[in-house]
Amino acid sequence: YTFGKALGSHGAIVLGARTLKDYLVNFARPLIYSTALPFHNLASILCAYELLIGRPNLQQELADRIAWFGQLLKDSNPTSDYWQTPDSPIQTVMIPGNQAVRDAATRLQTAGLDVRPILSPTVPPGKERLRICLHLFNTDEELKKLAYLLKNPLSSKL
Repeated sequence: YTFGKALGSHGAIVLGARTLKDYLVNFARPLIYSTALPFHNLASILCAYELLIGRPNLQQELADRIAWFGQLLKDSNPTSDYWQTPDSPIQTVMIPGNQAVRDAATRLQTAGLDVRPILSPTVPPGKERLRICLHLFNTDEELKKLAYLLKNPLSSKL
């Protein structure tokens, strides 16, 4: 099990039979030469699991939010290749050219939205894009604002 990204920490554990444990302790060099996670990471991981147990519908709530955001974009132009609407918290908007995508990200950031550009050479030239991470704590107003600004890229508000 990994503790990165979704749990907001880092590190991982391996669960298995005693034979597996014995093998890893004796032959897994990265395990042997690494240190244990600091206490604050363990506390963070515990809190994350307590939250997941206490709110079993979190994944569905996020999936519903993602679908709603995708619908906001599709409602204006269902055939646009400008944006993609995957069933993922990570959304992308294709804006070819490093300067163009950097400018778009800056305009969105100025509007109070934390959207980051993905530049070449991280992606091939012409495939530059905005990277949008959707979260449950995004308000309806923020998502509506983002969808509006993405649908109206020439707007002075973007």
